[in-house]
Amino acid sequence: MTNKPLLGPRKTKDDKKLHWEGSSEHLRKALDLSKIVTRRFQLVALAVCVGMAAIVVRLYSIQMLKTEDYAQKLATYTRRYQTVTTPRGEMLDRSGQVLVGNKQRLNITYFPPQGIKDEKEWELARRFSNDFEVDETQLGTRDLKDLYLSLHKKEIDAERITEEEMAAYYKGDLNDNDIYYLELARITEEDLATLDTDLRRAYVVKQAMDMPSSGQTKIIKSDVTVEEAAFLIEHMEDYQGFNVDFDWDREYPFGSMLKSVLGTVTTSKQGLPSEDLDYYLALDYSRNEKVGRSGLEKQYEGLLSGKRSVYDLAYDENGTGYLSEVNEGSKGYDLELSIDARLQQKLDEILSQVLLEYQNDPLRPYMDRIMYVLQDPNTGDILAMSCMIRNADGTISSSPTSIYADAYAPGSVVKGATVYMGLDQGVIQPGEKILDNYIKIKDTPIKKSWKTLGWVDDVQALAQSSNVFMFNVAIRLGGGTYVENNPLKINADTYLLMRSYYSQFGLGVLTGIDVPNEAIGYIPGKLTNAGNTLDFAIGQLDNYTTIELAQYVSTIANGGKKIQPRLVRRAFDPGTQNVVYENYVNVQSTLENTGALERVRQGFNACVYGGICYGLTDLPVTISAKTGTAESFINITGEDGVKTTVDTTNNSLVAYAPAENPQYSMACMIPNAWVTGGGSQSNLCLRITNELTKAIYNPDDVAENDSPSTDEDTNLNGNPVQ
Repeated sequence: MTNKPLLGPRKTKDDKKLHWEGSSEHLRKALDLSKIVTRRFQLVALAVCVGMAAIVVRLYSIQMLKTEDYAQKLATYTRRYQTVTTPRGEMLDRSGQVLVGNKQRLNITYFPPQGIKDEKEWELARRFSNDFEVDETQLGTRDLKDLYLSLHKKEIDAERITEEEMAAYYKGDLNDNDIYYLELARITEEDLATLDTDLRRAYVVKQAMDMPSSGQTKIIKSDVTVEEAAFLIEHMEDYQGFNVDFDWDREYPFGSMLKSVLGTVTTSKQGLPSEDLDYYLALDYSRNEKVGRSGLEKQYEGLLSGKRSVYDLAYDENGTGYLSEVNEGSKGYDLELSIDARLQQKLDEILSQVLLEYQNDPLRPYMDRIMYVLQDPNTGDILAMSCMIRNADGTISSSPTSIYADAYAPGSVVKGATVYMGLDQGVIQPGEKILDNYIKIKDTPIKKSWKTLGWVDDVQALAQSSNVFMFNVAIRLGGGTYVENNPLKINADTYLLMRSYYSQFGLGVLTGIDVPNEAIGYIPGKLTNAGNTLDFAIGQLDNYTTIELAQYVSTIANGGKKIQPRLVRRAFDPGTQNVVYENYVNVQSTLENTGALERVRQGFNACVYGGICYGLTDLPVTISAKTGTAESFINITGEDGVKTTVDTTNNSLVAYAPAENPQYSMACMIPNAWVTGGGSQSNLCLRITNELTKAIYNPDDVAENDSPSTDEDTNLNGNPVQ
């Protein structure tokens, strides 16, 4: 039987056809790939053509229709601008006298020409140092070392940097800055001696030429003479990049009077203060721009600084830069201050005379300064503020910032606030008498007044400066009961209530005077014993600044309104005289108990007329006042280096005049007025106040309604306050 291969069914021609049963008619159609490719190519080609057409249209618009617009934009984006500081606004006293003005000066400046080489700048520096006077002594040791290093770097690196140090550098253990300081350290005094005077003078100029200034002109020499400026102009072809321009400096017609309060301005070399650099850069200041650094110059920088001139920097065919004005600048706004220059001069003179008169007094060896504030209590205007200091060599200097920066124990002048507090809290009644004898707390020294006063009421307690009366106010306020030679317990938080009351007068808080760096004073922490609380009631604990005392007495004088002191009244455009800023009177708070305040005013008046504020009754105007003495101390270092502590006494005074309608308030502080133990001396604040008040009211004009204020809108006597 023959074996045949196993074969499947034979395939027919029809088997090659696809079976489309169940498919749509669209899928049954045969695909024409050539048509599909052609169609897609056409779509792509069309898209490309449309895109190209859009580009062509856009290019035509840019290059033909808007050529000038885009050329101007390009010029704007690539343009280099230079700003020039315009003169600052002036500061005037309340009568229009200039306290701070501007003095024009000539400067020689430099702006690097395009593509200038360092060698060429050295050549210019040498030429300049030969033709103009240059002070090489301003170079410090570090400057000279930098100069020597720039001339001998290869030699120093080869001979004075060790192989180990270079190996550490290449390894990454030392960086470029480390090597730089090693190079400086290896430069000796003998090396610096090889730098001759001509080279040093040239280096001074080169330093100025290299000064970074954010693309601004560099000042090579300031305040040059007219002859020097003329010489440079005549030889401009030898000094490419150099020019002469005008600048300004601050000038003070009244000399050093109030200078530290008025403030200082940085020089172009100093530029922006490092501590405020980011702030001023954010305001688009240049790094070498002059700005207020202290005092009112800093406080009112935004008003005093003028609108800067803007120039477009371009270069001529020689590469020398030139400027064309884009925006014209303008001078800053002028400030009208509250200061009365005549009274300020008189106050400085009086304080200086007193210090010189007592400089050899053996009982006043440490009385080296006196602080005084004269204020308009109705507006907060500071009419005069002075702190005169007698230096070790006997000369007198002025430090008016001490008025709001230095604090001392004031003593009895604060008793007005203590009486008001007692009356307002109801722990004493108007006219209630308290026996002024002494207070003896167990295990503590006797506390008493300057003498035994007997029975005194609130007004008499102020007139005679009773400590015992104030002690009783504090004891009652704290819920205590006094029994002689027994422990005294009062509420632990009594001192907080007392500080709250004192702050309503401006004591122990910032007054808000419009000048930087006001200090609160020394305010101790929690009072842990009753004795401290009693001391607090008579001004023997917290320390206050003189401006705080001025705000305190002004609050009493004007009827209970605590007004923010001000040194600037307004700012105005010097050209149009239009007021652009008004420093309105700011009433910070108001005492509500007018009856209690009136008792305090009666006590202050009684202190002058029948009390211990003697020496003020011969004035051409009535006056109310309160004096104070406070225990203090001073640390002394002897010639042998041994430090000792000497007990001293502070003197103080607050006053206002006229008594019935106050227009002037005064605050005086004399630290270390005399040495404790040498006997009580006169309070020199009384003498000073007497002389100053007579200077205010001359014999031909003693009307009690005479006022330093000329603002109808800032008079508290019957008129609304803004």
